[in-house]
Amino acid sequence: MIVISPTDRWLKSSLENCSSSLAVSSPYVGKYLHDAVSQLSSNVAVTLLTRTLLGDFASNASDLDALHALAERVGGILSLSSLHAKVHVVDRKCALITSANATFSGMYRNRECGIEIRNRRAINTLRDFIESGFGSSPKPQLWTADDLNELRKPVETLRAALSRITTLREAAIEAPPRVRLQRRQLTRLIESFSGWLRLTMEGISQIPSDNFTMNEVFSVCAPLAASRFPDNRHVREKLRQQMQRLRDLGLVLFLGGGRYERLARQA
Repeated sequence: MIVISPTDRWLKSSLENCSSSLAVSSPYVGKYLHDAVSQLSSNVAVTLLTRTLLGDFASNASDLDALHALAERVGGILSLSSLHAKVHVVDRKCALITSANATFSGMYRNRECGIEIRNRRAINTLRDFIESGFGSSPKPQLWTADDLNELRKPVETLRAALSRITTLREAAIEAPPRVRLQRRQLTRLIESFSGWLRLTMEGISQIPSDNFTMNEVFSVCAPLAASRFPDNRHVREKLRQQMQRLRDLGLVLFLGGGRYERLARQA
């Protein structure tokens, strides 16, 4: 069955009898999805795959408050910076592949189109795709409510830096955009983070080239780690984890072959 706008009609109808699980893939998330999930029984297991790009939050394309509230409700969300798919799977009984994001505009205002899936094998495959990040490597990382709460200051810092720039366009959704900041703005963004994320940002900001390797990251960050976290004996593994976090935030891009590109750079 073809589903056209408002997509909200399909979702609300499907959720009326939802009793066990809901899986959602949506690059942008708004209060709309939080309100819909809030109507479900606490026994319903909810899986959400979305993006956690700082630029999305700074430009209000996605709602950090709503995502934080969802993470509190469901125990965390999965993040995939290159996500474009919009899929809903309800109780493994029905699914919707749609052009609509899980926002008020996507579900009500925009003219969207999708197709309902009732084939059980296809539904299970879609559910597995959501959980695996549609075959992405590395797989999507879990972001808890506490993790998302730590993004509030960086988001506000980036929003202030981008105040003169047009809201980031959805047309660029396939890849996080490169952002050029003045030196003072970049310093403020780095200082808005804490702990290992801040250390890693400080380190890669010292690398001369915007393209670099993990060995270079370790080289510049290891002295900082020895000073700030002297008891940590797994520095390389910790730095790899932070690079994955920075990928989720749209601050670095994985190029493959152990190489990275710095996306937030000095103008």
